[in-house]
Amino acid sequence: MLWSTALAVALGSGLAVAEAKIDSREGVPTGAPPVKADIDRRSPRRGDLATAALQTIAVVAPTKSPRTTGTFEKIGTTEFDTADFDPLAPEVGNRPSEPIAEHGASVDADPVVEPRFERAAAGTGLRLPIKEGAPDDGLIARRLPLRLTIPRTDPYFPSASDPAARAYGQLAQFQLPGGVREGTRETEREAAAPLPSDLTFAYAYGTDSELAYRKDADLNKAVRDNSTTFAPTLFGFVDYRPTAWLEARLEATLEALIPVHEEKQVTLPSGDIVFPDQKTRTSLLVDQAYVTIKNITAPFEFTAGRRNFEDPRLWLYDAALDAFIVKLKQGEFQTEASVSRENLWDLDLIRNVPRGRVDNYIWYTEYRGIEDHRLAGYAIYRFDNAQPSQEGRPLFMGVRAYGRPSDAFNYWTELGIVRGKDELRQKLSGHAFDVGFTYRFPELALSPNFTLGYAFGSGDGNPADNTNTAFRQTGLQSNETRFGGVVQFKLYGEALDPELSNLQIFTAGVGFRPLANVFVDLVYHRYRLNRIAEELRGSAITALMNQGDTPPSKEVGSEFDVILGFRNLFGLRRFGVEVRAGWFFPGSAFLRNDGDQDNPIIRKPNKGVSILAVFIW
Repeated sequence: MLWSTALAVALGSGLAVAEAKIDSREGVPTGAPPVKADIDRRSPRRGDLATAALQTIAVVAPTKSPRTTGTFEKIGTTEFDTADFDPLAPEVGNRPSEPIAEHGASVDADPVVEPRFERAAAGTGLRLPIKEGAPDDGLIARRLPLRLTIPRTDPYFPSASDPAARAYGQLAQFQLPGGVREGTRETEREAAAPLPSDLTFAYAYGTDSELAYRKDADLNKAVRDNSTTFAPTLFGFVDYRPTAWLEARLEATLEALIPVHEEKQVTLPSGDIVFPDQKTRTSLLVDQAYVTIKNITAPFEFTAGRRNFEDPRLWLYDAALDAFIVKLKQGEFQTEASVSRENLWDLDLIRNVPRGRVDNYIWYTEYRGIEDHRLAGYAIYRFDNAQPSQEGRPLFMGVRAYGRPSDAFNYWTELGIVRGKDELRQKLSGHAFDVGFTYRFPELALSPNFTLGYAFGSGDGNPADNTNTAFRQTGLQSNETRFGGVVQFKLYGEALDPELSNLQIFTAGVGFRPLANVFVDLVYHRYRLNRIAEELRGSAITALMNQGDTPPSKEVGSEFDVILGFRNLFGLRRFGVEVRAGWFFPGSAFLRNDGDQDNPIIRKPNKGVSILAVFIW
């Protein structure tokens, strides 16, 4: 018997619940398209019982017992807290009919790919709308039910043929309780005390503690700079929706950063000496605290407070910003405009957090008029108020397209430019693109898939002039995505982890599923400079390139990543482990001179290693 988090929420808040029969052989796939199943009150299927808190509906008892049918839609969303649309966290998947109301919670629906509460209430959305039937049907829906969330495997569009989906089948059936007879005490109680129509209170909590190991970030094993840290984490949120036009969220994270192994001092390749913090640091940070007003202000929605800004590939932003946001839904176009600042207020209740100095002005519009495709355009202006400036005043503009025209195939396309001024007040004039696709073979053994991608960010060939032609990303991004598995990882490499600036990156990946609860991705990257340079912008590798008497080279190197995802380990539901390991093999651009100018000693660099293990409960 599987009990959902939503049941606990409902019982704790005194709301009614509805039972849903789910066949254990089917479950609810991660990333399934809308699938409809009839519900016959007279012929329920056997299966495990999963209980979900639903938004209550009004039931009208018929004079006879006709067949009652309903619709069970399974759709995919991003890992973000989305309602029908959020340009900062665009919904993906086949677009359902316009919702009347939506609410978020968690449900134990998938016995293998466990519901994982992520910091933005991530997951695949489940909608259980009961469709109004013939006049003599026994059930008439007056409100839409609760939106439930479980994880998904595809960051763009869901698929019934996904490897992660096929293991659980395509359908899940549920049965509503039988109708009550007229003239009974049940009917009298129903008339005297109608059930509530909204889930006004919800909460969830979880942990995703991390163990991180990094070796030879300077690509020189003769220098001691290895580190190991452990970060146990507990986080959760509370949602409150007293009316259909008002909703609020409070989300916080309690974390301790424990240095398991840190050197007392580290000499960087630049010659600078840093002293790693060897003390445990504890924080209790308010990640989100916002209020949204909607419906009565339609077609506009207004949000004020601290909120997560995230896009599907986290290529533009992945940050909690203190913001004022306005949304507009107009036909197939949906737009969001905001003004924000990171850490406008210090909301860490334990330690002091420096207040941000960069103002962000974001505009994002998405077009949804083409089925299974999304087209979007954006403009992001960042104004650094600090003196001296660290970010400058860049203006990012771009268009993007992503979609899933078939169950086996999805693609992405990013085209961007940067204008404005850099931190040295030079004119910015860079450009970039990132294109790729994933193809799946769900009918084959191990459900394999493969991914190909190519990304380009322009460099600056003449730093001495007044124009900086190097592309740079917004500074709010984290560059993380999924290909075919359940684990989100660094899309440009776990070890190198560069910003898309002055780089050409070729990516090839294969994925498969050796066991029902094990997901594997193997990813290869090849890096090459666009222009000769000494360092990579935003990279986790600290080594410098093209130093001293070494011949100039554009060959940055290559990387091999292994991504593993485990769910329901040791038979424990909700317990999962993710492992993200990367080995960076530097190219000739990182050759170093261990001698001097008169007696050069040219040595090959050592490889850099990064391993991250995440423990989920």
